[in-house]
Parts: sequence; C-alpha cells; structure tokens
Amino acid sequence: MKKTTILSLLFLVFQNFVCFSQGSIRLSLNDALKLAQEQSLQTFLNKHYYMADYWAYRSFKADLLPSVNLRATPLAYSNASQLRYNSENQVDEFIRIENLRSDLNLNISQKVAVTGGTFFVQSELGRIENYGQNEYTQYSSRPFRIGYQQALFGFNAMKWQRKIEPLLFEKAKQEYLLSTENMHQTTINYFFGLVGAYIQMEIAQTNMQNTEKLLKVAHSRFDLGTVSREELLDLRLSNNNAQINLQQAGLNYREAKENLLNFLMLPVDIELETIIPENTPVSEVDIQLVLQKALDNNPEILQLEHSMLESRRHVEQANKARHFQADVDVSYGMSKDDGNYLESGQLKNVYRPEFENYRQLTLGINIPILDWGRSKGQYEMAKSRHEIVQVAGRQSLQQFKQNAVTRAIAFNIQKSRVESAALSDTLANESYELTMTRFSTGQADVLRLTSSQNAKDNARLQYINALADYWKYYYTLRQLTLFDFENNSNIEFDEDKILGL
Repeated sequence: MKKTTILSLLFLVFQNFVCFSQGSIRLSLNDALKLAQEQSLQTFLNKHYYMADYWAYRSFKADLLPSVNLRATPLAYSNASQLRYNSENQVDEFIRIENLRSDLNLNISQKVAVTGGTFFVQSELGRIENYGQNEYTQYSSRPFRIGYQQALFGFNAMKWQRKIEPLLFEKAKQEYLLSTENMHQTTINYFFGLVGAYIQMEIAQTNMQNTEKLLKVAHSRFDLGTVSREELLDLRLSNNNAQINLQQAGLNYREAKENLLNFLMLPVDIELETIIPENTPVSEVDIQLVLQKALDNNPEILQLEHSMLESRRHVEQANKARHFQADVDVSYGMSKDDGNYLESGQLKNVYRPEFENYRQLTLGINIPILDWGRSKGQYEMAKSRHEIVQVAGRQSLQQFKQNAVTRAIAFNIQKSRVESAALSDTLANESYELTMTRFSTGQADVLRLTSSQNAKDNARLQYINALADYWKYYYTLRQLTLFDFENNSNIEFDEDKILGL
C-alpha cells in the first residue's frame, strides 16, 4: 500500500514537472482549489496552527495520567562549620563537619480531577558518609510511602480544565476547517480576478481591432459624405482609447496572474490558461439546514461556550478566595535506618524486616481576616463580567443566526443572477454584431455603435462577476456551516492526514 502511494506521488510530481517545463498549464477552478489545499503557504500555516493546539491538548491529557519521576542526588559533599547544639554544655557552638551525602527518590503520582487532589506513592533511599574523628556511614530507607494531598474548600482548577480543554480542542478542529474554507475564498478571489482581467484584455483587444476596421469604413464613408467629420473624430478617439485600454488591461492581467501563481506556489514565468466554470452545481439551499449546520459546526458557537465557561470559572475562583481554605497532606509508610557513630551501617539492613511505621499528617489553614474588601471586590467584578459575557453572548448568537439566514437567502438568488447575466451577455453580443453591420452599411451612427459596444462590454463583465459572486457566496456558506452542500455531508476533518500518519 505504501509503495503504491509513493509511486502515485512520484507520478504526480513528474506529471506536474512535465507540465510546468512545457511553459503553460490549463487551470480550472477546481484545480486551483486543490492546488491551494495541497501546497499553498496558507495550508502550511493552518497545519502548524492546528499542531500547536493538538500538542497542547495532548499535554492536558497526559497531565491526567499517572506520572513517574526519579530524583537523585548522586554526590553532595560538604566540609564546613555548622551551628549545632551541645547537649552536655547546653550551648550552641560551631562544629566542623565533613560528609558525603547521596539520595534517591522515586515518586508515582496521580491527580484526581474531581477533587483536585493528588495521590502519590514514594520510595526513598539515603546514604551519608561522615568523615573526621568518628568516621561512619549511615543508610536510611523508606521502602514505600503512600499519601494524599488535598486543598479543602479551595478552587479546583482541574475540574474546569476538564470542561474547557476538550472544548478548545474541538474548536481547534473546526477552526482548521474554517481556515481551509477561508483559503478557498482567497483562491476564488484570485482566480476570478485573473479571469476578469483576461476578459477585460480580450475585450480591449477586440475593441481595438473593431475600431480599426470601423475607422477604415468611416474614412470611406467620409469620402462619400455619409459620415461627418465629428463622427470620424469620435471613431479616431475611440481607437486611441482602445489602445490605451489594451495596454492597461495587459498590465492588470499580468498582475492578476502573478498574484494567483504566487498564492498557489507555482512558477510565475509559465503561461496560464484559466477555464471558466460555466456550471453551477447547487441551485439553492435549505435555509433551515444552513442555520442548523452553522449552529452545529461553526467554531464561533464554541467560542461563545468557551467565553461562558471562562467567566463562570473566574466567578468561582474569586468566590473561593473569599472564604476559609485548608490544605491536607496525609501519608503512611515504613522506614528504617542503620548505622551510627559507633558502627557503620549496611545497605542490605535497611531493607530487612522490622521496619518502623512512618506517619505524617499536615494541616494548613488560611483564614482571610482583613483585606479591606479586596476579595469581595474581585468577586463582584467577576460576577459583573460574567453578566456582560451572558448578554454579549446572547446578542452575538442572535446576530450569528441572522447572518446565516441572510447568507442563505443571498445565495439562493445567485443562480438566477448567473442565468440572467448569461442571457444579457448573449443578447448584447448579438446586438453589437448587428449594430456593426448596420454601421458598415450606413444605417447606424457612431453614437449608437459606441453605446452598443459599451453595453456588450458591460454585459460580459457582469456575467463574469455574477459567476464569481455565485462561487464566493457558495464558499461563504461552506465556511459558515462547514458543510458540503454539493455532496450533502459535513466537511470531514482528517487528523491522520494532517499529522502525516
């Protein structure tokens, strides 16, 4: 399977290389969209933006799993004077101490998201070798110590993380799809920008050729007295303007082509032929379906939920900070020491039976007595911000729904606009051809000819603009709903493809 995939990729690369080496390519709208999704800079950025969110979520998930840590101090040498209490003389005095210390600690811990506490199991081993007048070695072990740490009546950050982090990760997936659809919008703008520039250049070329022909006819008719000098000058002016328009249209076409090629990461020196998409695959959409899919799939809805959760979290955190808090650390285990100044100990002895019980209980409390209203002020500010988020969220949701309905209604008239523009383009072309024939036979004047030419040019550009608007509105709906209306299915998020699996 992998070999087939590699061969297919090599074939595509070779095919593209041959096509580019020939110096020209034919590009449809679908081709441009696929190229943008495969190799544009925006695709690269979208992938790595998602990867940052992906690894942030993986870190959160890993934080909920048991962690194992090994801490070691292989060597800690000390040769210094230290203040010690002399029990015989009942005084403090400085004593020169020289020793070599080593210790090892293995810790396994598991966070409890429901309570915010932490279970842990530890095993410790220590060794100290004393030098000086009485040289001896001591060993100390805690084969196991099991315990639990918990903040009582305090803020449980992990409880809120379990609510917020999955929401953020789902939002990251939808934002990736949204960015892809936004990239499609940019591709459409560049594609139809090039199509429009090419049409304008074609129009300018045709107009210049026609004005040259008509100027010759006008000279003949001027000699016969059927064309006035004023009309002849108007035609000469039209011919001169046509040359200027052709030069400007050529510059506009070159700029539009370079914009599209740069966006698609293609060589800018190749010839590009665009294929105008004449078909409109979706005639209209169900407005209720658009609204429902927008509410289900758009990351803006998850952003509203996230803002609400964050404001509730801040309210609870500020409220907990106002009241009595306590920390509990309780543990139980076994320990054993071996060795003293009379006799050095041995490592094996600290792991033999007859261990001593190890118990520890720590209770810490924090009681706010006087803070001059600071905690209450923070709590009231958090409540006020929460109310603002609620009101702003309701308004944003209402505007979002209205926008979805408006976009759907606007799209549903685009197909008829394209059909009407296509008919106008056909009629304007036929009218212009007839007007040129009538002018050649002396049945139409220059004013009528100029008016017909302008109508023909405008009709052609309006048709291209109508086509562009159709595709822009269609992909706006896709961007809003993350739904493929052509295939009647949600736009799929392929995580394996993004991760390269």
